[in-house]
Amino acid sequence: MLRTGHNSSLSRRRFLTGVGGIGIALLASACSSGGSPASTTAPAASPAAPTTAPTVAANPTAANQATTTTKPTAAAAPSAGRVTVTFTVPGGQAENSDFKPVFDAFAKEYPNIDAQYAPFNTGYTPEYMQKLLTSIAGNVAPDVFKINPSPYFGTLANQGTLYELDAFVKADSTIDFADYFTPHVEACQYKGKLYALPNDGAPQAMWYNVDVFKKEGIDLPTKDWTWENLLDAAKRLTKSSNGRPLQFGLGRPDWVSWVWSAGGDILNADGTQCLLDSPEAISALQWIQDAAVQAKVIPSPGDLAQASIDNLFTTGRLATTFGVRGSLGTYRDIKSFAFDAVQLPKGKKGRVGQLGIGYTSLWIKTKQPQAAYTVAAFVAGKEGERLRISRGYAFPSRKSLVQEDWFQHYKTPKSASFAINTAFSDELFAGEARAWPVHPKGMQIQDALNKQIDFLWDGKKPAPQIARDMVAAVNDVLKG
Repeated sequence: MLRTGHNSSLSRRRFLTGVGGIGIALLASACSSGGSPASTTAPAASPAAPTTAPTVAANPTAANQATTTTKPTAAAAPSAGRVTVTFTVPGGQAENSDFKPVFDAFAKEYPNIDAQYAPFNTGYTPEYMQKLLTSIAGNVAPDVFKINPSPYFGTLANQGTLYELDAFVKADSTIDFADYFTPHVEACQYKGKLYALPNDGAPQAMWYNVDVFKKEGIDLPTKDWTWENLLDAAKRLTKSSNGRPLQFGLGRPDWVSWVWSAGGDILNADGTQCLLDSPEAISALQWIQDAAVQAKVIPSPGDLAQASIDNLFTTGRLATTFGVRGSLGTYRDIKSFAFDAVQLPKGKKGRVGQLGIGYTSLWIKTKQPQAAYTVAAFVAGKEGERLRISRGYAFPSRKSLVQEDWFQHYKTPKSASFAINTAFSDELFAGEARAWPVHPKGMQIQDALNKQIDFLWDGKKPAPQIARDMVAAVNDVLKG
């Protein structure tokens, strides 16, 4: 995901040239393991691999497709004894505990697949993708891994790093894409081919401190709130003493959601031109900058040098913030105040929340593609999602799951209502959610944008100039 203020940004310089085979080669040269760059040639199946595994064309970067001689299935088990499959996500205490029942259940159902949960324990920070790309460059990548943030998906698919899954899915009776939220499936496709299964994913929504609103006598936010309602409340909720901020009314909005909600866009339809200098996009950026620099209702860069947005919210010093339902991995432990969630406020053209996707992909060089797919399909399947998400972490990618009681009626000790679950599904069912556009230069585009977005918060560049500089930088990437 692009830098929004809620999540840490990715390293900007490290992967400036990290697109296509060149980026992987550069990473490989820096690896202490001495591994050679990841080849774009698919591996031959190992002796233990099932005969039903797809065989990939010798140059998947060019071919971008797999062919099969027999149909694979999610339940198919390797025929030559027990095999090992590694599965990697960012990880951390909350995520690790939530995945444990998933892998316990998998072990019982598939005793001949040793599915090893191997988190990097980086949390959702820039370090995760740095470690993942380094492992790919060194030919020691996990068999199955989560891609985060979104812009990396298109780049990795274009490089031929990811296994095409269409043949597996076609033969897998547990996968019914009619039950998935359409934006989840579309986000996992590149050039019409499927390179990931969505294991979760929610759009941006607004989290707020119920007690603070009530203390100040401000009506609680509703789905009908506009940006104007939000700013009025944020001004009343911002408190200081002798020039020292005590409480902020507004967290950093997700600027991508704001641009979309104003009627703007990042790229044109064919991904060849940046559109962030349109009047609509500039109006969204201007709104955010005015709230941060003029109204001073948003924590400044200096304020965030002392505490993160999440820390400010969980300690009661931030009245509203923005994020996906996965934020509950942190917020579910709040004990000092009641909190809740609500759909994003409406911009000039309505409401569009940026959708975070849990891309679950197979490494093109896995030696056990059938077993690796079986693991991925279980994690992204109904049972896998239910076991993990019922503990309060993340958001299902399937429509049927968000309508089940365990999801709709999940509560934490201090959650004020069930909107902590339904605010996100309400946006999806209303067609108010979009994923980051899949683009082969997604990593470079993100880097170019992140270099400019910091100026929104400190005011060192006016919003129109930020927009023009974004467009110039991105268009240079697109032409390169």
